Amino acid sequence: MSFGGLRRENMGSRLLLAAAGMLAVTGPLVIGVLNATVLRAQNAPATTPKFEVASIKPCQETPQQPGRVIIPGANSSPGRLATDCVPLLQLIHNTYETAADGFIPLTGEPSWTRSAFYEINATAEGNPTVKTMRGQMLQALLEDRFRLKIHRETREGPVYFLTGARGGPKLHSFTEGSCKPWPTPPPPQLTKEYCTRMIYGIKPAVEAQGATLDEFSKLLHVVVDRPVIDNTGIAGRFDIRVEFAREGTALAGIRVNGPPAASDPTGPPSIFIAIQGQLGLKLESGRGPVDTLVIDHIDRPSEN
Repeated sequence: MSFGGLRRENMGSRLLLAAAGMLAVTGPLVIGVLNATVLRAQNAPATTPKFEVASIKPCQETPQQPGRVIIPGANSSPGRLATDCVPLLQLIHNTYETAADGFIPLTGEPSWTRSAFYEINATAEGNPTVKTMRGQMLQALLEDRFRLKIHRETREGPVYFLTGARGGPKLHSFTEGSCKPWPTPPPPQLTKEYCTRMIYGIKPAVEAQGATLDEFSKLLHVVVDRPVIDNTGIAGRFDIRVEFAREGTALAGIRVNGPPAASDPTGPPSIFIAIQGQLGLKLESGRGPVDTLVIDHIDRPSEN
């Protein structure tokens, strides 16, 4: 799963785990959420590769198979983009998150973008990376064929603040040299020497090696489906792992093989209790700045 940015599981139209090469939910969800600026395709540098041939066709939603996740571009390879059949809104959200290397809420979408499914197959000049095709190149294609106009703005909205809990933090310091911390922006391919950044869906957990608390907060953003702002004032890098119950988090929407498991009173605690008990930190609800993508205009494309 190499996205160089956010990787998200498909948990419905709202939680579109932003990522490439998504695994079935029997495996871990790898996520790297780092700050970056959304790169508008209209302002992309002239050196950005272009698709030589691109086919955009409406398609019928395939029945969801338990344990299976579809992420646009998972079957792509350098120079060839294949999105599979997914909602248009998911295509839009994923391509802008790819370029931004992080999760950004999306608003202003017409209702039909949630129920209109499209499949895109395209080939590019040269052999651009999958991330480049799923980012700036797909943005340009959507803006051309769908007449998509979109902008980014900061709004005040609900957030969580990560703060210290009573008793002080329970953090494990990162051992220099044990793995390579992620650079900013992350490289197109994250090889095994890089530190782990994972969100596990079946047995919910967040794991972040060599991460700052700001980077850890951005992973939590995906789990609690709300921006998390680091207000701990704690500097440095840490090896962090927190295990929690799926209920009450965005991971509750994951579909797994077999019927839902019965609630286990002896199971892991909620994400809020887990963070306080396992890390000596806490999440406090509040309001703060939220980076948001706003769709200004979009048309249905002519079939080609």
